[in-house]
Amino acid sequence: MADAAITETLLVLFAREPHAGSGKRRIAEQLGNIAAHAVNSEMYAAALGVLERWSGPVALALADPSTDSDAHSTLSRQHIRLAQPDGSFGARLQSVDLTLCAQHHGPRLYLGSDAPELSESFYRKAAEHLQHYDAVLAPAHDGGVTLLGTRCRWPALEHLPWGTSKLCEALEEACLKEGLSIMKMPVSADVDTLDDLLRLRRSLKRDTRNNQQQLLIRLRQILPDIHAVIPVKHDHAAALALSEALISQGTDQILISDSEQSGQLAEACQQLGIHYQSNPNNRGARLDIGARSVKSGNIWFLHADAQPAKTAVDDIRKHLLQYDAGCFRFQFSGPGAAGKGLLERAINWRAKHFVPYGDQGLFVKLQIYIDSGGFSHTPLFEEVPLIKYLKQHTRFTMLNTPIGVSTRRWQKDGWIKRTLHNRWLVMRYLAGASPESLAKSYTSQ
Repeated sequence: MADAAITETLLVLFAREPHAGSGKRRIAEQLGNIAAHAVNSEMYAAALGVLERWSGPVALALADPSTDSDAHSTLSRQHIRLAQPDGSFGARLQSVDLTLCAQHHGPRLYLGSDAPELSESFYRKAAEHLQHYDAVLAPAHDGGVTLLGTRCRWPALEHLPWGTSKLCEALEEACLKEGLSIMKMPVSADVDTLDDLLRLRRSLKRDTRNNQQQLLIRLRQILPDIHAVIPVKHDHAAALALSEALISQGTDQILISDSEQSGQLAEACQQLGIHYQSNPNNRGARLDIGARSVKSGNIWFLHADAQPAKTAVDDIRKHLLQYDAGCFRFQFSGPGAAGKGLLERAINWRAKHFVPYGDQGLFVKLQIYIDSGGFSHTPLFEEVPLIKYLKQHTRFTMLNTPIGVSTRRWQKDGWIKRTLHNRWLVMRYLAGASPESLAKSYTSQ
């Protein structure tokens, strides 16, 4: 039955052929026309790949087809090819479907080029449903549709709210009014915005199809990799918990730089696909050596007990489209306590106007980091020269997204005592005291 469903179902790519300057408008506004066109071309190629692998008949219905045949517009297999007429989206789809009805007397299944995450099994399941139902609709998360098909004639499509969050609901209602039986597929995703591209970048890591991997390569060029560097000293459990959270957010590579060799931590890192280094040097040296092991992309420096927001990775990618470096807004983790809010505001004021410190999740483009000279090889205040350089010579700003900072030292020493002690260390550092001597005072508290 499944094989019969596929061989009887015409799979139609209903799309606009990529041209220079083409692409999703909202994506082009944030990435530029060249990048948007590159993404659009790869998504179109991925949709053609679906047609190439389809066991049944296929068709290309293109808007503004090019007169020059190239790799993007050509299928190597036999197919029906027709141009979309002028008119609204619904009018064009209706006209194409009427034309195809005259050439193919079985079900027709329509896909666009903006849902590259749909699997081959998803298309096959839709074709199987058309053996039992008059129409199939695949709702999109934004209220549109990612796939639609019928074995009958469509109801009037011209005046439906195409391109809006009401489309799927309106299309279903129109079909039901015509007495058509409907099967709704699971909700899936299409690509219309930069946030959609960020989600797509994450999901394609699990997709082994060649076209999808080519699309991922393109996305990694436009939205470069993020490499997290985490220095640890005895806080192994916290570092692993943080790493698992970063992996789930889409961090591309994680390096844990340990102050002393731990076979147990090294084995846990290997199981998670995390890079592990041990280095007896101070924290500044371990951060710098870890950063310089990165070959391309962006670097994100995190304390082992940091608690980044769930959107942190995507926020970094978006931020670095306009800036060279940045950090997160300081926020104490855990429940509220007297004075915490006031202290947070004071720290963020200082970070905005002077120097944020390492517990705020500093991130920077790799080449900018290399040009800056990197972290000082000191056990304390190792980030100060780096951040001063970034603020003076690059586009650096603080995100509004918070990062959770451990209250461990404040709770142990008392909020007022710890705050005053930190200020005293800063004053001594500015007065010329060595970071090595100050580090002894910091850790003894």
